[in-house]
Amino acid sequence: MNCSRNHIQIIFVTLIFVYTVFNPSVSSAKRIINIGVPRFLPPFSFVDPNTVELRGFCVDLSILLVNSMGIDAKPQFFGYYSPRLEQALEEGNLDLVVGITIPSGGRDGLNMIDTGITVDRKIFANKTCVTVTCTKDLPGQIVAFEKGRDLRSSLPVVEGVSFIQTDSHLKALSLVDSGKASVYISDSRLTSLYLIQKNNFENIKEVGLPVDSVPLSLAVRSDNTELLADVSLSLGKILKSEDYDAIYRKWLGQEIRFSHWDEYLKYIVGALGLSASVLLFFIFWNFMLKRKVQEVTRDFQRSEKKYRDLIESSPEMIHLISPDGNIRLINRIAMQYLKYNESEMIKLNLSDLVSPDNRDEISDFINIVFSDGFGNKEVVFLAKDGTETPAEIVATTVGGLVENEPMACCFSRDITEHKRLEEELVKSERLGIMGQMAAGLAHEINNPLGIIVANAEAILEDGMDSEYAHESLMSIERNAIRAGKIIEDLLSFTGPSALEKGRVNLSLLIDETLPFLKQKLKQKNIKVKRPESSEEIIFYGDENQIQQLLVNLILNAIQAMQDDGILTICARYDGDGENREIILEVEDTGIGVTDEDLPRIFDPFFTSRKEKGFGLGLFISRVIVEKHNGRISARSNEGLGTVFTVALPA
Repeated sequence: MNCSRNHIQIIFVTLIFVYTVFNPSVSSAKRIINIGVPRFLPPFSFVDPNTVELRGFCVDLSILLVNSMGIDAKPQFFGYYSPRLEQALEEGNLDLVVGITIPSGGRDGLNMIDTGITVDRKIFANKTCVTVTCTKDLPGQIVAFEKGRDLRSSLPVVEGVSFIQTDSHLKALSLVDSGKASVYISDSRLTSLYLIQKNNFENIKEVGLPVDSVPLSLAVRSDNTELLADVSLSLGKILKSEDYDAIYRKWLGQEIRFSHWDEYLKYIVGALGLSASVLLFFIFWNFMLKRKVQEVTRDFQRSEKKYRDLIESSPEMIHLISPDGNIRLINRIAMQYLKYNESEMIKLNLSDLVSPDNRDEISDFINIVFSDGFGNKEVVFLAKDGTETPAEIVATTVGGLVENEPMACCFSRDITEHKRLEEELVKSERLGIMGQMAAGLAHEINNPLGIIVANAEAILEDGMDSEYAHESLMSIERNAIRAGKIIEDLLSFTGPSALEKGRVNLSLLIDETLPFLKQKLKQKNIKVKRPESSEEIIFYGDENQIQQLLVNLILNAIQAMQDDGILTICARYDGDGENREIILEVEDTGIGVTDEDLPRIFDPFFTSRKEKGFGLGLFISRVIVEKHNGRISARSNEGLGTVFTVALPA
């Protein structure tokens, strides 16, 4: 009976073998691996408009992965919008996603495998936008973003920011190029540069440092352990191959080598052993699957030593901690800095290693890391011998090291030198500000001193007995007083002092101010035009400060003009009732102001004539006008002249 049963089993196995070998539908069947890639992320992956096929670095990398798995399989590609990829993988519509750009380990139910390539998020702006260098500069700007992106949650400031939603990366860049949007925060710097070059966008510039950098990763469902093992081994194999270098140069433009994949050399050899007879593989499929899982498990166990070697070779302090802050693992650099040995260190809590001032804060930091998955903080480490080391900690959660217990890996970098450089920079900035203020003070005081010198020269030329000499002496006295007033204002860092209001006749004040500057007007042969008006312009204000305003505006006009220029000064009433205002206009025929500089001419220390001023005259003028509850503006045609308009309440 037993003999008959054995014969039946042999015949059954033989029939299966013959059917497998000679049946074309069985012997030629290949396993299909459904792979998702981003649809609009050139040069990583995109749809070729000519062939309507998916192309790019991620597609070629997927083909290399499948071909090196050692199984009879072929890839089938699906292009989705980026937000759809993760959903399709979780729903089981995809086996593998290549080119996903979410933080590693950042999704439950998915295993992320880092390819070693990072994708930079970068700010792109219209060339006319000169005020944006980082995300903090976005208030007041129009920001384009693609549908499906929760851009608001990732920005530090959204108040005052206008948003325009678009259907694609390309449309967002098109809005910035046309000027309809001023800023676009790109998910991929390389993609933006690719689209800008391909579409000849000439009005877009790349600004600032990357907003952040995200790893380009592979994603596999956590419950698909077989594919996870195949992909991990295959990736380690191809990253040292010439084929990988070729596709990297083809799509990303340069050679790359990742020496940290050397640890997978043994596994590559082990993977070759898995390429046993195809016939035996099909007959004993379940047996081979179990064997492969066991081998991968052993490989990962053996790799623990390799990972430990990587940790030990790091130049930064590394601590592996539990949610209560207890230290489970440290590297050699941490022991050197903190002067503890390994047996002492694993008995301590992270709070025991920082200065007393940081101990309360370190508990909150650990809670944030385990709740958000990431955190960073500056602390002062306290060594066993009392030595203090300022450091920056960057921590991220990791899993799978201890069953049912999450862990966090803390990377701590010594920032002693960084702190020293910061202090030096602050000192340099302070010295620079002091220099600017000294230069500005010299500039402002030079105006009344110039008037005093000009009148003194006129007295020496004409003698001391003339009425003209008396007028010049009065001018010298008034400008000496005004010079002292300017020093008092600038040294107080508050602009002009408090107002001493009284009745001011603006028409008469203009007539009294022009003689102070007659010498400077005469040097350039500048003609002064005063439109005739029988109406007195009277208002309530500080006469001394309004005269300083007139002097600043007239001197600015004189400096802007060449010889034989025309200076026009007029004052008039405008409006009726409560809206009635006094309008003062000072117009010159000088070189004018560029459109780029015009919005900045009232800023402190800004000047377009570096050899003649330090940029405080118009700034002080604006402060004077605002203290009188007025407003000042300018309009200019480059090469034709400038008009300054002051509006004061009547």
